[in-house]
Amino acid sequence: MAGAHSLKHEIFISADIEKVRRALSTAEGLRGWNTPHVEGSGDLGTLWNLKYSGRPEFSWRIDQDNPEDILWTCTKGPGDSVGTTATFTFASAPDGRTRVRVTHGGWPHDEANFIKCNTIWGALMHHLREYVESGVSNPAFA
Repeated sequence: MAGAHSLKHEIFISADIEKVRRALSTAEGLRGWNTPHVEGSGDLGTLWNLKYSGRPEFSWRIDQDNPEDILWTCTKGPGDSVGTTATFTFASAPDGRTRVRVTHGGWPHDEANFIKCNTIWGALMHHLREYVESGVSNPAFA
């Protein structure tokens, strides 16, 4: 049964939506801001396998890849993370930037790994913005 708790983050990136989407939908893009250890094709229904030095590995199934949003479902990870979903939504802001929101939902509670994950997503979103705006690879978890 899906949980009722979701963590949410929002940032604005000085780039067009397509450039932001590439950072979230290609292995090269994910390596630029998340971790250098990315396996996967980015095809719908396949997995992103993300490995981190000294940290748990994650696998995310790509369940949606639309111009306005991307949806991943966690299939491998620590604690209560399996079965949670990460939804990235994109919108053009009036000033030309792209608004990016991530909602990591389906948590059974708002304790333990939920709190850790919230902190990690905050760091990841800043790395996403830096990577997309600069074009320089700087993964949060090298």
